[in-house]
Amino acid sequence: MTERRIKSGRGATAEKPVVASDWLAADTKPVWAHILAEETLEVHFQPIVSLKKRAIIGVEALARPTDGESGRPVTPLELFAWAGRNGRTVDLDRLCRRKALDAYSPMADTPQAPLLFLNFESSVLDQGVLGSGVMSKAVRDAGLTPDQIVIEINESKVVDMGALQEFVEIHRAQGFLFALDDLGAGFSNLARIGLLKPEVLKIDRVMVEGIEKDFHKQEVFKSLVGLGRRVGSLILAEGVETEAEVSTCVDLGADLVQGFYFGRPAAPDRLSMDLIDLHLNDAATKQHLRARERLVQRRLETDMRVNLMEELVAEMSGAGYPHFPETMEQLVLSSRAIECIYVLDGMGLQVTQTVTAPSMDAKPWTRLFYPAVKGADHSSKEYYYALVEGGPRLYTTEAYLSLASGKPCRTLSCKFSDRNGSPFILCLDIDVA
Repeated sequence: MTERRIKSGRGATAEKPVVASDWLAADTKPVWAHILAEETLEVHFQPIVSLKKRAIIGVEALARPTDGESGRPVTPLELFAWAGRNGRTVDLDRLCRRKALDAYSPMADTPQAPLLFLNFESSVLDQGVLGSGVMSKAVRDAGLTPDQIVIEINESKVVDMGALQEFVEIHRAQGFLFALDDLGAGFSNLARIGLLKPEVLKIDRVMVEGIEKDFHKQEVFKSLVGLGRRVGSLILAEGVETEAEVSTCVDLGADLVQGFYFGRPAAPDRLSMDLIDLHLNDAATKQHLRARERLVQRRLETDMRVNLMEELVAEMSGAGYPHFPETMEQLVLSSRAIECIYVLDGMGLQVTQTVTAPSMDAKPWTRLFYPAVKGADHSSKEYYYALVEGGPRLYTTEAYLSLASGKPCRTLSCKFSDRNGSPFILCLDIDVA
């Protein structure tokens, strides 16, 4: 589960957290003020791992404030909300940061020490703190160097975007790295990617949960991975909780993963790197085996598609153009995998009606999703232009949302000539849902 950085964590404690209703009416000096005055705030760490490298890349610092009198945990969200209402956000942010650096400092001296992912409440820049040097000084005071720190820019809205950009430029020049948090949830950080050029893009738990069975989430995730590749950012999937989520995110291109599957946030003295390593190696081994199995499966599916297309093309080639429709009617019944079948001419124009599988006949078409009709122009479609001008004879698209059915599909296309020698392209939409 994505947590407020320094923020609350799902399942982090079995005790009931203190919330506003517990103290507002009873205490003239709120719990929050006690926390700031007495610094009753601990830091827990959650590992960030790379399956490809089989390595713990970093740890994220998560605040765990407590009521100094009762000893009960307090929710960081409520604590930051109180600080915002009372003009104490800067003080609280600096306290959390100092505590995190102090807790991480002993870890930094270990061999292959993980990076510290340190959250920065970027809204404080609207309060004129740019240029204070507090961040750099806190790192030095903890005996650390900037290249050990990844500053996470969280989801808070910042009015002064120029100040945020300048903050990043100043600290990047000193050696700090940057991560942009919570992509895919709440306030969109997409506009900040080009502005801040972060080294890491963190995709929120809301995009990761159940991703193994959600085509739309998978496509959005792949788009963010592609964006990261183009702008030079690593992709970190937050909140992975199941083996299927880990496997799918890594398959889709995630460089790093973080979540309960590899470890819940824990105090430094309870964070067992050896145990995390064991879990990581087990997950990496399973991922490697699954990757091999998927590769074999893809090859089998490719062979199946090629064989299917070759058989269908042979049938179509033996028919003259006027007889395509009746041949197509027979072909669409020959395989349950076929959703639609249609034929294009050499210019990419559809020369037949789209013949659909019986399972689609009862589907109510909409103005967005309906089969293409005779005369439709497909010349701008990937499955057409990939074949023309000396391209391959057979082509298969990546999965995409079919405009014929509104479901995920792949289009198989193949060049052929009818018995009169006229060139055509046979197209099949294969359901991949």
